[in-house]
Amino acid sequence: MNNKHRALWAVGGLLAIFIALLIWYMATHPAPTAVAPGDVATTTPPFVDTPQHIVDNGTYHEIDVAYPGVTPLFTSAGAEADAAAVSAMRNFSQNTVNAFRESAEMEMPGLGEFARDRKYTMDVEYKLFESPKTISYVYMIYQDTLGAHPNTYYRTFSYDRSSGEDLHLEDLFVPGAPYLERLSERTRAELPIIMGRMAQMSPSEVDMDYINSGTMPIGDSFGNFKIEGANLVMIFPPYQVGPYVYGVLEVPISLSSLRDILEPGYLPN
Repeated sequence: MNNKHRALWAVGGLLAIFIALLIWYMATHPAPTAVAPGDVATTTPPFVDTPQHIVDNGTYHEIDVAYPGVTPLFTSAGAEADAAAVSAMRNFSQNTVNAFRESAEMEMPGLGEFARDRKYTMDVEYKLFESPKTISYVYMIYQDTLGAHPNTYYRTFSYDRSSGEDLHLEDLFVPGAPYLERLSERTRAELPIIMGRMAQMSPSEVDMDYINSGTMPIGDSFGNFKIEGANLVMIFPPYQVGPYVYGVLEVPISLSSLRDILEPGYLPN
């Protein structure tokens, strides 16, 4: 084979390789979808909350309280519902700051040398919990008033994800339902198991008088709750159902187990 024929074969081989590569590229890189004039390609922006803070420091106190700048209601129930929820939590935060500051200014001067170079301090944080039909905010309020140890309090907010309605515990149940009795019964059954496990003792050794006093079937016993996934979670701060050593106790109750008294709209899918 002369040089001319060899050159033609080489060019042909390179051309075949180029065509094969072109076919592969077109198969694996489809053309972008065109957007017609006047159309806008949109996506829902992710929910991003930037916590807001109320900071109030003075002679007798140091305070830092956080509250959300936006809630998931903005994308599910609308801007108005979101604004109402943020406003409610901001008002709660400001009222908490005002009350703690007034308490410090009233009590600290009377402590004399005991309070030298010390201040009342308060930090308030929150966490968001979600379910398909609700959102819940749990506020943890840490206060140090120069006692034997700091104290922890709770305040919860729950909202219907679709309507933005502020949900109280009774709103989750059908009218007239004995929900307080059911919650009292369930928590009295679960708390000895939880506390016994924590203290490495039998549930029968747990102080039921303490538990019973904190789980009476009244609204004050179950003022702190959240809805997380498919569970209604009752929150008990220190001292409500047991000594301080147990800390905060949570009792999850399956929403499905309350099916007979639960509003149908809040049943898990």
